[in-house]
Amino acid sequence: MIEAPVEASSAGSLPASPDAQPRPSLTEQAAAALRRLILLNLLPPGEVLNEPDLVARLGVSRTPVREALKLLAGEGLVTLRRNRAALVARLDPADLVPLFELEMALESFCAGLAADRMTTAEIDRLDRLQAALEAARDDRDAYTRLNRQAHRLIVTAARSPAIAEAHGRAFARLERARNFALAADGRVAESLAEHRAILEALRAREPERARTLMQAHVARTQSLLVVRLTEGPRR
Repeated sequence: MIEAPVEASSAGSLPASPDAQPRPSLTEQAAAALRRLILLNLLPPGEVLNEPDLVARLGVSRTPVREALKLLAGEGLVTLRRNRAALVARLDPADLVPLFELEMALESFCAGLAADRMTTAEIDRLDRLQAALEAARDDRDAYTRLNRQAHRLIVTAARSPAIAEAHGRAFARLERARNFALAADGRVAESLAEHRAILEALRAREPERARTLMQAHVARTQSLLVVRLTEGPRR
């Protein structure tokens, strides 16, 4: 449930710090909560977004919920329908496969460069992230966050700001699709093994092996996504 902002009393309250960030509005809080549920596929593609249910789930009135749905529609996460309940936007392979192909090209290339360019400190950090991923295998929220950090570390270790910028845009657009594929039976354990192999190739300073392993890792996620969208998710 989203908590409503606390109003300051008129007497005896301290002035806000000029550097303090304003508290998000109820609409922004509702949008953030719904965005998280959609990106993690806790509200799956095609799910009907019934307003009374969302009001009860989020603990806010209908107005912030309606405004939040409009915000998320602008992000491509929600489909608004005239005189009908909104839907969680469906995932379309025709839109997503080219993005996965871009991610595959960028990340495999960066993995090859990173094998030569990563510092010892960066490899140690990636090792710690791997351990954290292993520990978070049953925590979808934490796993998603740590996975994002691990991929980003490898890309930035390639020392190519232009590639890192392009990758950041593509990777963000694929987060929901990646999580959808990750929900396939056995995929988390499989993905962890792939990450371990990539880490070892980087530690051994083997650019071609690191590149090949990263390419296979992203390709596997893409193929699972297409299969799951074709067959339909298990509910």
